[in-house]
Amino acid sequence: MSVRCLAAPLTVLALLVAGCSGGGATQTTSTTTTTTTAPTSSATTSAAMPSPLTSRSGTPTAPATPVALPAGTKWLAVPALKTRLAIPTSWKAVDLAALREQKGTPAFAKAAAGLGYTEQELADFTASGAVAMAVGPDAGETAPNLLVRSVGGGTFSDGEQLTSGSRGATGTLDAQSKATTPGGPAVRGDWHAPLDGLTVHASQLAVEVSGQQDIVTVAAQDAQTVKKVMDGVVASYSPAP
Repeated sequence: MSVRCLAAPLTVLALLVAGCSGGGATQTTSTTTTTTTAPTSSATTSAAMPSPLTSRSGTPTAPATPVALPAGTKWLAVPALKTRLAIPTSWKAVDLAALREQKGTPAFAKAAAGLGYTEQELADFTASGAVAMAVGPDAGETAPNLLVRSVGGGTFSDGEQLTSGSRGATGTLDAQSKATTPGGPAVRGDWHAPLDGLTVHASQLAVEVSGQQDIVTVAAQDAQTVKKVMDGVVASYSPAP
């Protein structure tokens, strides 16, 4: 049986890119929390649509005390954002930059097959604005995965707003919270939704770092895996030394 990586983070990413892109277009926002996919601004009633970012120009402020790795994890570096986070030791990082350069080559096709994706699915990942990706060991027909991206120009105010576009009409928000990571304050939303006969569980975390929000998405077929991985991200997301 072939292993199929969960598509939820890809859907999440595509929706967030759509909701957060728009260049110089403007939108009307209110001072109350909404459930749109685009962050809102309470400072003005008309603000530029936030855009996906693939780098960070400034250097994030290092935490006052060194950040310890949670047990059973290793560091996943995110050079484009000058940050890092913990992932389980059994997970492997995916070099998105290398894959972008290999698109259309036999090496790209081999990488897609090895990850359980079609070439088009992997191409969608590499074109989505993600700056880091990790994949866990398969559980039957699926494999859990994690994506990191960043947006600027606004902030998600709570977990419901952060996940609303990703959940869509069929998804259910299970929990939302505010958190403090070593890298900065964050909002989190945990949800589940049906996908191709399966129930996908996902968690999204938006961390405010140096004027941007870094968004980490974790998806798996079971809620326990998602919670464990995201709890580790909350405890570890921080500026790289």
